[in-house]
Amino acid sequence: MAADSQFIEPTAGPLDGVRVLDLADPLGAYGGRLLADLGAEVIRIDPVNGPCSVDCAPFWLDADRPRVSLFERFVNAGKKSVTLELRAPEAERIVSELLASADIVLESPGPVLAAAGWPEDRVAALNPRLIRVQVSPYGASEVESNVVSDDLVLLGAGGLLSMGGYPDIGPVAVYGQQTTYMASIFGAVAAIAGLIGRHRGAEPETADVSAQECVAQALEESVMRYAMTGEIRSSQGEVAKEAGTGSYRCADGYVSMVAGRLGTAAAWDSLVRWLAESDSAATVLTSEQWSRFEFRQRPESIEEFRETFERFAATRTRQELYREAQERGIALSPVNDLNAVMEDAQLLNRSFFVELDDPELARPMTYPGLPYSMSGTPLRKPQAAPRRGADNADIYLKTVGLSRDELESLAARGVL
Repeated sequence: MAADSQFIEPTAGPLDGVRVLDLADPLGAYGGRLLADLGAEVIRIDPVNGPCSVDCAPFWLDADRPRVSLFERFVNAGKKSVTLELRAPEAERIVSELLASADIVLESPGPVLAAAGWPEDRVAALNPRLIRVQVSPYGASEVESNVVSDDLVLLGAGGLLSMGGYPDIGPVAVYGQQTTYMASIFGAVAAIAGLIGRHRGAEPETADVSAQECVAQALEESVMRYAMTGEIRSSQGEVAKEAGTGSYRCADGYVSMVAGRLGTAAAWDSLVRWLAESDSAATVLTSEQWSRFEFRQRPESIEEFRETFERFAATRTRQELYREAQERGIALSPVNDLNAVMEDAQLLNRSFFVELDDPELARPMTYPGLPYSMSGTPLRKPQAAPRRGADNADIYLKTVGLSRDELESLAARGVL
């Protein structure tokens, strides 16, 4: 892979020169990672002792060393890391200097600085141009402050959980702590919007990001459908909405396809011709009744089409079906497992995956890279997450202005 060809030195990027203080838990930490990918200097601030707030599963287990959070390694990639006890009286000068030099402060859950004794008016007096982004489970105006708010609860509170799973069992959550990424992405969007507004002369404000609202805006057309018809969308499971639309088994896994009224009439006609050319039994699909959407929505029609298509697909791989369908104007895609994603020709051609030497794991790690390239703005080279406190000396000596003796004394007293 020519992974380095699209990148230049680590200091480059469209947000080069922007400093971000990262005080986020899992709800906001990925937002800091996104800003770091764009070239911002993101300084992650963690406590001196105790677990990091983003030390979450899954963990890498090694008999010779403590467990390592792979979530933490992922969301902290590209950042700098310092340790600091925000509540310590001796930390006041350090916090003041960091806030005065920052462009953005990313906090979650909610107002972390205020909880540490730095109320909004005090912060604003130090740096009137500072952009605040506060990500919390339900927003700053949440009705109940002590509600449990893990991923499952937030998926339920936002309505997405009710749509996941199968009609004959209870709701099923999507994998991978999705609410943390939803909230973090909107946190990064709010930060960039704040930078644009400040550049245009607007007064910096505090962005209040609600994870519940981030989930609720991801309900596709369900809210509008309910408002217009009163229909409540429920979990569909593997049940296709019509013949020609759904996931279907093939020789090496599954493909996902949308044809017919939910796709285009031309795609349905092309699909029928394709099947009939290869399987004489599939000519039944050419009868007039199959051209009617209402007929194709019947459960027995959906099942008959599934049997017909999967018989046809049993001797074809995902990639073979994908290439042939694309040539015929049919929206069909492989349902790639992780191994197929890692070997995907398009992703490899774009040098999407990058291999980085991880200092915590002491081994090379493959990371997803940047899902974009920019024609006029260079991108920074991806960097692995640092060890906790790896940048103490650099930040506290150069940015804060501590002397070497002060640095050593504060470290010895557990302040940093």
